[in-house]
Amino acid sequence: MEGARRRASVHRVGAVAGAGAVAAGLTGCAMVREQVRRVTGPLPAMFAPLPGDRRAVAEARLVLQRAGFGPRPGDIARVVAMGPRNYLEEQLADRVEEDPAVRWRVDGLDVLQWQSEAPDMLFSYPDGQLLTEIQQAMLLRAVYSRRQLREALCDFWTNHFNIYAIKKDGRVLIPMDAEQVIRPHAMGRFRDLLFRSAHSPAMLAYLDNEQNRKGIANENYARELLELHTVGVESGYTLEDIQQVARCFTGWTIREGFERGQFVFRPELHDSGEKFIPFLNLRIAPGGGKRDAEAILERLAVHPATARFLSRKLCRRFLGSEPAGIVERAARAYLRHDTDIRAMLRPILLDGLVAQEPVRPLIKRPLDYLVSALRALAADTDGGAGVQQHLQAMGQPLYQWPLPDGYPDRTAAWTGTLLPRWNFALALAANAIAGTRVDLQQALRALGARTDPDAVDALIQVTLNRDPEDGDVQLVRERVREHVKRARGSGLASSRVMAEVAGLLLASPVFQWRA
Repeated sequence: MEGARRRASVHRVGAVAGAGAVAAGLTGCAMVREQVRRVTGPLPAMFAPLPGDRRAVAEARLVLQRAGFGPRPGDIARVVAMGPRNYLEEQLADRVEEDPAVRWRVDGLDVLQWQSEAPDMLFSYPDGQLLTEIQQAMLLRAVYSRRQLREALCDFWTNHFNIYAIKKDGRVLIPMDAEQVIRPHAMGRFRDLLFRSAHSPAMLAYLDNEQNRKGIANENYARELLELHTVGVESGYTLEDIQQVARCFTGWTIREGFERGQFVFRPELHDSGEKFIPFLNLRIAPGGGKRDAEAILERLAVHPATARFLSRKLCRRFLGSEPAGIVERAARAYLRHDTDIRAMLRPILLDGLVAQEPVRPLIKRPLDYLVSALRALAADTDGGAGVQQHLQAMGQPLYQWPLPDGYPDRTAAWTGTLLPRWNFALALAANAIAGTRVDLQQALRALGARTDPDAVDALIQVTLNRDPEDGDVQLVRERVREHVKRARGSGLASSRVMAEVAGLLLASPVFQWRA
């Protein structure tokens, strides 16, 4: 087994190592390492002054904050040039060319390699590596992917179909759920996503469905399927509906031994009797086997209550509110287009987000905050333990929310995390996070900052994506300039002063909101 791991690692890095071997003899190891870093690292940052049209900048900033994880340098100018609506159409089409860093850094993770080739191998990996690498994959994609809407939706559906990694074999099974359930269907048809989630060993283990069998029904999965995954708790189903749905899912379990951790339906554990689900007006004849539960999933996927429940939830994610007209249009589009997620998103994004009228303030959850800061400063990060420790301190370690409802999206849930946010911001700007580096001098040079006031204004543009003269940054600007004067008076080195400026801006109230 250890030999198999080594072989996989050799295959993944062989091309880069082979290309570097010849160069090593000519130019030395240090230069080769730098060349490899450049080949596998993110595309160069495009630091430049913001466009002059402040209203257009504000519109672009809002779209980038809501339909993704915030702008990287150059993104604002690009969206202003093409228009927010065209940008969203491009994201909905999901055909944007990817940053090479996504492929090189994510594909190089052992856990992702094995989840597709031999998932039972993951049972031999240390828990720490499993959890670190699946979080790495999500963070790296969020930071570097140009398909920002896809990444935002992957995060959304991960929370919608939440699984707690610490329970049972969650650390081993979640990589397969993330890569084979969530990611392939995040922008497809909800029906397919729901079916795959119902077959997910990670989900079945988390909600105890491997204990659901004839005569000893376990209702956990059936309850959450109705309450959280589809129609919602206020749709009118009863305890009898839950019990009947649970009977339909008896025998849906997980293999042991050979092909350990894979889904399996065991007919001998299935309740094969007749079932009737009043809420769905669905009668299931005896002897249907696995088709009993599939009939439930099909009926739930196309239920009007599911359409409304998902529409409201997506509106909260992208708009911060649930405008009745947009919720209704999105629900109708969902049903009219055979549960298509893109069709449901169009009225939310193109009629809601671009129009801005129903959009309300949304605080950045720790994940949004951390990723948006890394993107704003064009950080070169491995997404590893260094940044993950800060995410945990802020209260949102990925795949570690114990309840099936996923991390909350309410502002009140995150207002107590400011101190660890400030610690992260200052550490990031000072290059004090292992595996992550930023180059503030590159930004200052690109923006022609020669004096301390120029530098503060330049970093306001980089971090907050606002004109330094905008009213909502004036107080922050004054306070930061005062800090620079004090820091200079105490003899701090210039690099330290600029790091503190960037850290203070990232810690400021303005940066805490997705606006």
